[in-house]
Amino acid sequence: MMKISFMTFVAPEWTLEEHLAAAIRYGYDAIEPRCEADHAHGVELDTTKKQRAAIKQQFADCGVLLTTIATSRRYALDSDHELRESIDLTKQYCDLCADLGAQNIRVFGGPTPTGMDFADAKKLVAQSLHECAEYAAERGVYLCIETHDAYCNSADAVEVVRTADHPNVAINWDIMHPYRFGESMETAFNNVKDYVRHCHIHDGTRPDDGSPNGWTLALMGEGDIPHDEAIKLLATIDYDGSLSGEWIRALEAEVVLPHDAQALREYIAAAEG
Repeated sequence: MMKISFMTFVAPEWTLEEHLAAAIRYGYDAIEPRCEADHAHGVELDTTKKQRAAIKQQFADCGVLLTTIATSRRYALDSDHELRESIDLTKQYCDLCADLGAQNIRVFGGPTPTGMDFADAKKLVAQSLHECAEYAAERGVYLCIETHDAYCNSADAVEVVRTADHPNVAINWDIMHPYRFGESMETAFNNVKDYVRHCHIHDGTRPDDGSPNGWTLALMGEGDIPHDEAIKLLATIDYDGSLSGEWIRALEAEVVLPHDAQALREYIAAAEG
């Protein structure tokens, strides 16, 4: 069964205890900590082994899942030093996931550097993900590249996954981004369906000029993105990952969390029968 989750960007100032309390209060199955963003939850690479064990126990005691850690890692980089650093940090996040019992890491391809062909960027991202996945597989962790930045077109993200050619490289389907760039929900789903392990959700309103840029985040069902359709499509593959709300300082936590939880539960019930 699909799970509902939220990323800690909904309230970066909250402690982990406050996020867990909100998850319980509003009926969320999981929380997605956002690392590398100065959030107050305390789930970071410098968290000690003892602290990691305590965090894992906190989740277990609350009955809330930690399925995915969201990072800033990207690999379309024209500096060998920066690329090596990003790969090394990704491996450290694999260790963090393994210690906490999480299975997924959200990563980016990243914007294409000036002067680099997109085709070359995709190969570089795929090669990097393959190397990281070799390390991740030993720890039961999956790398999920998001349909974001230069990879909003779902076919481009999937091409990277296929080129990486490793079972531990998957897709984080951010449902908004392909749609705002003109893909139908069915097209995006058909591209990602064999690789999707995690989804980001956030409704939004299209700007008056119809541009892919300048969207305004909205409460679920009050924007222009047909998440109900996406969830019906995900139900056809018995998707059992999370639908994780990502609202980056855009909506009040105590408003969006209960509203979107109710809307998502209704969509899931209708889709799964």
